[in-house]
Amino acid sequence: MKQTLIIGLVLGLALIYFPILTGDGVATFFDIPSILIVLGGTAAALLANYTMDEFMMMVKGTGKIFSFKEPECAKYVEEFTELSRVARREGLLALDRKMAEIDDELTRFGLEMAVDGTDAKEIDAFMEQRIDNQKADYFMLSRLYSSAAAFAPSFGMIGTLIGLIQMMQNLSDPAAIGAGMAVAMITTFYGALFANLFFIPMAARAGNQAAAIANVGNIIRVGVIGIVRGDSPSVVEKRLSLYVGGKAASDSDAGEEATELKKAA
Repeated sequence: MKQTLIIGLVLGLALIYFPILTGDGVATFFDIPSILIVLGGTAAALLANYTMDEFMMMVKGTGKIFSFKEPECAKYVEEFTELSRVARREGLLALDRKMAEIDDELTRFGLEMAVDGTDAKEIDAFMEQRIDNQKADYFMLSRLYSSAAAFAPSFGMIGTLIGLIQMMQNLSDPAAIGAGMAVAMITTFYGALFANLFFIPMAARAGNQAAAIANVGNIIRVGVIGIVRGDSPSVVEKRLSLYVGGKAASDSDAGEEATELKKAA
């Protein structure tokens, strides 16, 4: 996932700047005031729409998008199938010995409640809240980048209007009109570039990562509830396999599964 994001950004920049670097007027496309208008204006608009903590989340959390590791759903299916066999054969208390072998925090959280004898409905509610907390940062990052994608082209147009107004004040020099027009238009170029090549892809990527977290979280939640209910390993495996590949990652599917579990519990 990380590789395709970097490849996409680099390839996009290469395709855009190759004709620029091989053509005339290269210096025109590197205008610091234009970049400042687009990025500065976008940052100002974000601060006006979100709290400082939320804005800083975008600044500090961007690295999480690049470093995100796609969960291995099949691994969790195998793990819970084996755990269900242990619970079926030796009882829920036997899972306490397996805790040291489990790295995932949410899995340990759910199994600890199962071993403690917590009611299945309570486990389901607690785990749903944990999953919501885990994906909340990525959803917020997606919102922030979506907003930035909307603001950037607008500030690009504002910069262009500023340039055109300044150019209109110097119509007495016909030779400077062409150069002035080029500088005026460059801000629109940067607004479109940042929005379409960076902000929109980052928003989509953060949203996809939130969905991946929700999907693997539901595998863990459904697996723990299946063990508490005493479902057979084959039933646990079949139910969890539905989530592999993100096929059950949608909110509607997760909601239906949660309803069925609560009824059964």
